[in-house]
Amino acid sequence: MQWNYTLHFGGSVRKKSIEDLVGAFNKENPDIKVTTQNIPHGNYMEKMNTMASANKLPDVGYFMEDNLGEWMNSGQIRDLSALYEPGQPFEGKLKEGIFQFEEDGPIAGNFNSLGAITMYYNEAYFEENGIDLPPHKLEDAWEWEEFIDVSKQLTVDRNGKHPGEDGFDEKNIETYAVNNFAGFTFESFLASNGGGVVSQDNKQILIGTEESIEAIQNLQDLMYVHHVMPKPSQASTIPSTDTALLTNRVVMSIGGSWDLNGLGKAIREKGLKIGSGILPKMGEEVRMMNYGAPIVVFENDNTKENFDEVQKFLEFVNDPENSLPIINSGLWRPNETSWYTDKDKLAKWTETDITPDNYIESFVEPVKTNLVRNKAFFNTDTAQIGDIVGPSLEQVWTGKKSAEEVVKEDILPKLKKTFGDKYEYVE
Repeated sequence: MQWNYTLHFGGSVRKKSIEDLVGAFNKENPDIKVTTQNIPHGNYMEKMNTMASANKLPDVGYFMEDNLGEWMNSGQIRDLSALYEPGQPFEGKLKEGIFQFEEDGPIAGNFNSLGAITMYYNEAYFEENGIDLPPHKLEDAWEWEEFIDVSKQLTVDRNGKHPGEDGFDEKNIETYAVNNFAGFTFESFLASNGGGVVSQDNKQILIGTEESIEAIQNLQDLMYVHHVMPKPSQASTIPSTDTALLTNRVVMSIGGSWDLNGLGKAIREKGLKIGSGILPKMGEEVRMMNYGAPIVVFENDNTKENFDEVQKFLEFVNDPENSLPIINSGLWRPNETSWYTDKDKLAKWTETDITPDNYIESFVEPVKTNLVRNKAFFNTDTAQIGDIVGPSLEQVWTGKKSAEEVVKEDILPKLKKTFGDKYEYVE
């Protein structure tokens, strides 16, 4: 009997989902015993570093995307590239979900669930106010100015005034058009505007470009100029996404595809009616940035001696067929190309009682053509870059400085000091 051990992180829903998935594997494979341990997200890297120091790393586990590159470089994570070659079990995985830090280099793994930035909205609010629903097709996506105009129509203060109208009270807004998505999803909009933080070929720092600065400023303006999105200081007045949509506190929610898990409960239990819309674009084309923690194999004696068993486990947990209960809860999305193109497979996860209206057009189709990797999938410096960019941008989100001031005075000098000539800095 081989004992393999897997770590995972997340809340109670994810914990139970993983335990059920591992339980199903153990039942099918009585000669292999897999045990699980759940570690809180905030303590995950601390725990992993402690285990590494004690030479007690597990066999298999999720890993934090931002820290994966440095661990791959240190030799603590096994190269799985052979599994992605033609004819091998992972050949059909979404290419945007593969963690590979050099062209044709080692592969650390792939996400077992696609996470992508998307939009859900309260259909009833649009209908009751006589406002056209958000576009659902890529070719119909709102230009940024159109998005602002519609957002002003949706936003209303306690006296029934909209932004731009005489007497509008920005301090007493009853309904916001959109939730605050600036700090989490900003890179999708940088990419949409022709910018980014790091270029997709991993050679250039792009946050200093005119396009990137403009995109960041556009997000700040949603809060401080147009008043259609709550400021960070108002976050405590905004409930969870499902409650915010149910109570008309916000009308549109831009965030992760996994938000459908919480929204699904509200659909089933509280009658929430939501639609799925295509993201607004700043530049020429919508970009949906991907997220998702990889499942990795740690280098230790057991995984070297018993890799056949480890591979069997990897294939099981990476197969969408075995994860359908989690997928159909709205928490996960399939990680394999055929589940977006084969009509029978597509039906298994899109024909459910929580699938929003227009989901095929607004989510499935863009995933096939407009998904873009976030830097954690290809850049080994992601954690260090994030430690510079994230805190600096807080000055933008809190309205203390403009995007240009923060990028040119804070972010770029720190990046250049930290990385020197490792990257080309495009300004």
